[in-house]
Amino acid sequence: MKVFSLRTWRRAMSLVIFLFGATVLYFVYLVSTIVPAGTNPQAAGQALAKDPRFALGAILLSGLFLVGLVLGAARFSYFAFTTVRERKYPERKQTPPVPRFSVCPVCSENIPFGSLGGNFRGHLRSEHHDYWRSRRVWNVALALFLAAWMVLLFPLLIYGIIPGARGGASAATFYGLGVYSAIEAVIVALGALSSRARTRRFRREWQEAHPLQARTYGNLKGIRAKVLFKTGRWLDPTLPLGLLHPATLLILPIIVLLARFSLRKATLDRFEEGRLWLYDAFGTLTSFEVKNLSPSRSNSEKVILALQRGFLEIRTENISERETVRGVLTRAIIF
Repeated sequence: MKVFSLRTWRRAMSLVIFLFGATVLYFVYLVSTIVPAGTNPQAAGQALAKDPRFALGAILLSGLFLVGLVLGAARFSYFAFTTVRERKYPERKQTPPVPRFSVCPVCSENIPFGSLGGNFRGHLRSEHHDYWRSRRVWNVALALFLAAWMVLLFPLLIYGIIPGARGGASAATFYGLGVYSAIEAVIVALGALSSRARTRRFRREWQEAHPLQARTYGNLKGIRAKVLFKTGRWLDPTLPLGLLHPATLLILPIIVLLARFSLRKATLDRFEEGRLWLYDAFGTLTSFEVKNLSPSRSNSEKVILALQRGFLEIRTENISERETVRGVLTRAIIF
């Protein structure tokens, strides 16, 4: 794992941004609770300066700002260094990364995701313009709604609509915050259901106008298999940065469960250039870089491939399909 890799930088920067935003919200809370309404700004500044919590928050906020500047400068310097090195020594360019695919929600085609999703967005704009415009309007409306939801919380606390802003937290305060959050959750859920119904309508209209074509497979002939991915024992030095981020704690278990579920029922596509390509349970084309077969672990019931990190276990319903998979992999790896 490279120290200046994009993955490491994103983890560190996302954590800094989250802590910076939480500190700013804490400042707003201090101002709303310490300074009474109608206070002279000079007197309010003196009251805040005497509070040790405000001083600690100012130090923390300044430190986070400096850390963010350092991270940004480090990433920019590393990017400039690699760009100059690649232009000076073009023969040192690395092989292009393996494309990642994403399933189109309308036509169900696997589209190369591209840099920051550029290819996927381009496909939606060109092939499904009405759906793209509807999705863009929905995303903008959702972003505005979430921003308004966060901003309106503080006036509701300051003017006492949610009780307890100045007199201290009480049971009514928690009930009010709970109702406020529940309203937001209900609106988001209704919007998600509406978006899902709209996507289904566009998909149905597309299928009526464009009959589905049979999917073509490579040398593995679309064999149905159960795939189990075992990561192996390795330590990611940037893992603490991800675990400290609250969004990671909420989303990571869901991603892991979905990843394991999606590979339980896979359709094998092909094996070429050292990579195994397959369609997962959601129809997404994905690949694994195979190091070699693992004869010591394989048996008559399963085929196990040694990856760069971990193992991939493949099971099929009958012996003939399993031997077909084993034969294709063996010939490709040997030759």
